Amino acid sequence: MKGARFLLMAAVALGVPALAAVKRFELVAQSSVFPVDEGVYVKGFSFNGMSPGPMLVVEEGDTVEIVLKNVDTVAHGLSIHAANTQTSKFLGNVQPGEERVFRFTADFPGVFMYHCAPGGHGIMAHTMGGQHGMIVVEPKKKYRLEAELKRPPDLRLYIVQSEWYASGRDFFDGKATYVVFNGYNFRYVNEPIPVRPGDYVRIYFLNAGPSLTSTFHVVGGVWEYIYYQGNPDNVMKGSQTVLAGPSDSWVIEWRVPPVEGDYTLVTHVFNTAIKGAVGILRAKKDAPRIGEVRAEGPKALAAIPADAKRVLDPYGLGTPDHEHTVRVPLDPALAQPVAVGSKALEPLPVRVQMVGNSFYPKILEVPVGTTVEFVNEDVFDLLDGERTGRHDAVVIQVNGPEPFVTSKLGHGERYRITFTQPGEYVYICSIHPYMRGIIRVYEPAPQEAVKHHH
Repeated sequence: MKGARFLLMAAVALGVPALAAVKRFELVAQSSVFPVDEGVYVKGFSFNGMSPGPMLVVEEGDTVEIVLKNVDTVAHGLSIHAANTQTSKFLGNVQPGEERVFRFTADFPGVFMYHCAPGGHGIMAHTMGGQHGMIVVEPKKKYRLEAELKRPPDLRLYIVQSEWYASGRDFFDGKATYVVFNGYNFRYVNEPIPVRPGDYVRIYFLNAGPSLTSTFHVVGGVWEYIYYQGNPDNVMKGSQTVLAGPSDSWVIEWRVPPVEGDYTLVTHVFNTAIKGAVGILRAKKDAPRIGEVRAEGPKALAAIPADAKRVLDPYGLGTPDHEHTVRVPLDPALAQPVAVGSKALEPLPVRVQMVGNSFYPKILEVPVGTTVEFVNEDVFDLLDGERTGRHDAVVIQVNGPEPFVTSKLGHGERYRITFTQPGEYVYICSIHPYMRGIIRVYEPAPQEAVKHHH
């Protein structure tokens, strides 16, 4: 009944007839494990077990109905950039086990983004974790090259560029580990896209971000027509690249040159292209006709394979060799710990940041006698639950005599704990329980102090 109630409210609010014929889509919010490279996986959030999520294609003027189901253990939500109306009132802060139904009219043609939006700080944190996708509103007016050629494209190529991060600190600083087309490193290098010389190709390009700029380009080609945000009225001619900040989009019309060979898809921001955002259009005269390449990411896995060589978890603990681990030595001159990042011989405190819905460093090793200071660097400490950037640290696995529970910290607030005995503590944020870190307290051996002294 709750879903039906929200459907009626949304329909009335938007002036959409409750019994009108509609195009329906179901989006299921959940935690997922994504394959991102051979033997490499990312833990995050998804719609329908994919990142990017399901590609939604409608026509200008359509009534669109979206059913949002939350089957996760934390709150989710939905922001639909194609909907020219208030959405957070109906689709924000959707609790575990809850279902919402929302209708809107696709008034404007183009290529749009949708993403998770529980509200507040959670909007940024969940989008970073892979919860986004593409919605295309096909225009009533034909794109110019289609009108000139009097035929549809030979290939519709839908591409979402997005980023994967190893930690919330990296997200905060814009330091992506991987930058991908349709969810996977070098996806269309491993599986080149077949075309024929002279083919009419229409590319629907969206930079989902969440943080980096793209300059999308095909090596060996000049675009005939490009349309900013995919609207056929926003037309330009003869371009080498399209510039797209996060959530920017384009429709690109291009004819493959009459020469067989590989035409490389790439973002010309090369320090991000080298992280995975490269693909190939392979032109051969007898290439198979495939019609379209969709923008969904690979299907998520039920569990991480035992032979995984790397696991990224932007919020919690991935593979040990990839996590940010800090071991604080004992300084023999002071006979006490040296502060992390301090050039002066100030022994205290050693800091753990709460930032981007993760702890940083995620794994901290300190000698007995160390005071650890938790400090919240997340700025949006308003609202509550999944929507807030407030955090605490609560031990959930204890191997030692000094477990701890901090207070709930707002932005810039701090909490100190002094460890007097060896132990190991795995802890989470009770507000965002997927956040996870480890503190190991060790008793330094005499030879360790001597080694650091020299």
